[in-house]
Amino acid sequence: MKRKGRSAIMERPRMAHTSMESMVSFAEMLRTLDPELEKIVKIPHTWFPKVYERRDQAKLSRHERDRFICAFLTLAANGTLGQFVKIHGETHYQHMSERFLPWHRVFLILLEHALQSIHPEVTIPYWNWTKAASQTFPAWLVPVTPTVPMPPPMSPITVTRSPGTPAWLATIASSTPSVMASGTFSTFTGGLEGIHNGVHVWVGGTMSWIATAPTDPIFWMHHAQIDRLWSVWQVAHPGLNPNLPGPPSSPTSPVMDPWSYTEPNTRSIAAMGYKYV
Repeated sequence: MKRKGRSAIMERPRMAHTSMESMVSFAEMLRTLDPELEKIVKIPHTWFPKVYERRDQAKLSRHERDRFICAFLTLAANGTLGQFVKIHGETHYQHMSERFLPWHRVFLILLEHALQSIHPEVTIPYWNWTKAASQTFPAWLVPVTPTVPMPPPMSPITVTRSPGTPAWLATIASSTPSVMASGTFSTFTGGLEGIHNGVHVWVGGTMSWIATAPTDPIFWMHHAQIDRLWSVWQVAHPGLNPNLPGPPSSPTSPVMDPWSYTEPNTRSIAAMGYKYV
């Protein structure tokens, strides 16, 4: 189902479930309410904004944190998260290529749509590890270590982690200004992916492996921060985009498989329906 007024990039993800009936959430039914019924059925105005906000995790209220955790754990329990984890563990040339940023931008927004099928106002917060005050693991996420069911024949994955010291994270983050000053996309994306890798290693545990990292909610907040930095760099460097002229299923393909979205679909976060605040 599509949300009204959004482009094709905003299509809701279709994950494997036991039946079409089980895929339908009440939030999705509200999202597609008949226009005549919209005139008489009142719902909170914050549920379905045309452009929604991704916020700094350190600034979320207790209520906002609880709703995010509830939605994330629900996706873990019903098998949806496991489908995302499986995709990330496959080879889609989403690392060590110029597909890194656009591919993960699609990955994020599809997970976000899944979260919003549970709590419509939930968005993926970003973990701004460039700030000294945020150079520790977010305390509110420490107890959130779900066991994530995986598609057969894969075994469930239990989140583990052992974060490094604040000084180590500060060292990794100190490279950010130099990377943000990059004048070409290839240099920028390569440098940013290097920082990204360092933060994965800093968290440790399941975050250390491509095949298991998305089981940890901090994965999504870390990637929202990476995506946010790219959006800032885009404003300062208009028109500098990934060079992806290759055929399908190649390291230079503009198609963000396993989805049909293409790299040009990812160039504007405003067109995709979100912003960072």
